[in-house]
Amino acid sequence: MFNRSKLALYVIVVLTSPTALMAQDYQYHPILSDNFTASLGFMRSSNAFKLESDRLGDLGDDVDFDDSLDVSDHSTFFNGQLRWKFGSERKWSIAGQYFSNSANGDAVLEEDIEWNGLTFGAGTFVESEVKIAVTRLFVGRSFFKNDQNDFGLGIGLHNLDISAYIEGEVIVDGESLGGVERAEADANQPLPNIGGWYNYSPSRNWLLHARVDWISANIGDYDGSLWNASAGVGYQIWRNVGIDLAWQWFGLDLKVDSDDWKGRSKMTYSGPVIAVNFNW
Repeated sequence: MFNRSKLALYVIVVLTSPTALMAQDYQYHPILSDNFTASLGFMRSSNAFKLESDRLGDLGDDVDFDDSLDVSDHSTFFNGQLRWKFGSERKWSIAGQYFSNSANGDAVLEEDIEWNGLTFGAGTFVESEVKIAVTRLFVGRSFFKNDQNDFGLGIGLHNLDISAYIEGEVIVDGESLGGVERAEADANQPLPNIGGWYNYSPSRNWLLHARVDWISANIGDYDGSLWNASAGVGYQIWRNVGIDLAWQWFGLDLKVDSDDWKGRSKMTYSGPVIAVNFNW
């Protein structure tokens, strides 16, 4: 009987110890104290695209790919992020982010559109597409960090891969060529940026967070500005798993003077991001 009681007590201790340890493992949200955080989410974005392109660099008006070409102004796409904290008191960190989107549409033109040296005539049917892929790398240091707060600044890099095309019937000297032509433009460029973040945990399960990246510079064939900002709230379900709801805004206004694209790109993506976070 005594042995059975000891066995039962041992089983209870073994089964309840992880729960007890987990309950005492952290007082505030564990993302603030853990080394690694991975976020897998999806963004429901409201999009706006205005682009110019001319082979000779003789730019005219922006082409609104949403209003004029009926390119979809809403998209749902993957948004992934990763962060590693290291060094003394985990004050240094390396973060990454990746998202991409492809939006397309078709329309009967209400007016002539000039794009990359070609004129697509009013009343003709055209198809079009805008693609973007963004890879973000960021190195930062926390300057105010404790159990509840984490504020830091750093420098980073956004690699932008942008492409667009319009395909339809082309007009030359007021007459249709009687066939379908495609005018394409693309650009790929890494752009450096500065940025900062602030995270605050009011209790063990809740986290409020915000960050912003920015650049305005003339670099090589590219001249313009970029903003990448987000703010949100996270809730920890288990010790190493949580959910997050944030609002992200990505804005780009970039002039391009390269062999593949002479023009300008004005693009915005904004909307909610729902994600599952893993921290350890």
